[in-house]
Formats: sequence, structure tokens, C-alpha cells
Amino acid sequence: GIEFYSKNPAVRVDLGGYAKGFALDTAADYLRSQGVKNALINIGGNLIALGQHGKRPWQVGVQHPRKAGAIATLELRDGEAVGTSGDYQRYFELDGKRYCHVIDPRTGQPAQGTQAVTVLIPPGRSAGVLSDVASKPAFIVGKQGWRAELQKMGVEQAMLIDDQGKVYVTPAMKKRITFLDAGLKLHESGLAE
Repeated sequence: GIEFYSKNPAVRVDLGGYAKGFALDTAADYLRSQGVKNALINIGGNLIALGQHGKRPWQVGVQHPRKAGAIATLELRDGEAVGTSGDYQRYFELDGKRYCHVIDPRTGQPAQGTQAVTVLIPPGRSAGVLSDVASKPAFIVGKQGWRAELQKMGVEQAMLIDDQGKVYVTPAMKKRITFLDAGLKLHESGLAE
């Protein structure tokens, strides 16, 4: 295991960027060990699917970052996990500018330029953890570097909504996501971007 310690009493460790994903994987493993074949586990908006919903995959909504309700839906297959980092649940506004809870470690300031990043992770060991972890670096770097950040983690299926509301999707995500606004203009984002 990994050990971390500090003699400084002011040091605090926040595992919030990892703990929900770890809890997803732990819950999924436990339910499987108890013979549960079909379940949708939701921990704070991060989800993992077991089996399916009747005769079809689980269908989940992706929250619109500026409107009530979903911007899109995704079908989750057995073992797949989905996670979103967004600026729309934990934030404050000052002088008309929104400041979210995601901190850019390069500046120490709240990340700017992105409304939301959603990642879809295929089945495999630690899919829940990766769904929780992968969206954050992409959210922080924004539309100029998000694909490179996701590529480092092997994530192919993702969507980014920038601070102007423009929606960027990877080719693999475009095949999986259904947008609820038929007039929405998508910007397809390949690996080179």
C-alpha cells in the first residue's frame, strides 16, 4: 500500500477526487459477491452498471451544466462506469463570475474555461476509480488539452462542455451518447487536439 504522512498539523488530505470511484468499485464487487446480477450504483453522480435493466442496458442522463435536466443520455453496459466533473453543483459567484470547487494545481485558483467533462469507462478493474479520477485533469486543462490528458489514462469516450457552452465529443463517445436537443452543434475532438 501507499503511505502518506506529515508532521505539519495544518496538512489535510482530501480524497474526494478518488473516494467516490473507489466506493463504486467496492460496492460493485460486494454486490457481485452476494449474487446480485443487475444493479445501477450511484455515488454522488458517479455511476457503475451491473448487468442490465430488464432486456436492455441501463440508461442514464448526463446533467446539463446550465439548465435543469439532462443534456444527453447514455446507455451503460455491464461493468461500465461514468463520471462527470462540473462547475454547476459546488461553486460561488463573485462579481458575476462563477468559481467552482475544482482547483487548478498550476495556479492554486478555481479552474476556469470548462463547464463539464463526462467520461465513459469500459468494464475492467477499477472502472469506478478511473471514472472519478479521469474527468478532473481534463476539466482543469480545458478544450485545448483535454484529449491529451485523457489519452494518458487510456480514456477514449468523453465529452467536454466549455465555458461558452460548446460541446466537444470524442469519436468514440459520439457513437454512445444521445443528445436530447436535436439542434445542438457538436464539435468532434480527435486525439490530436
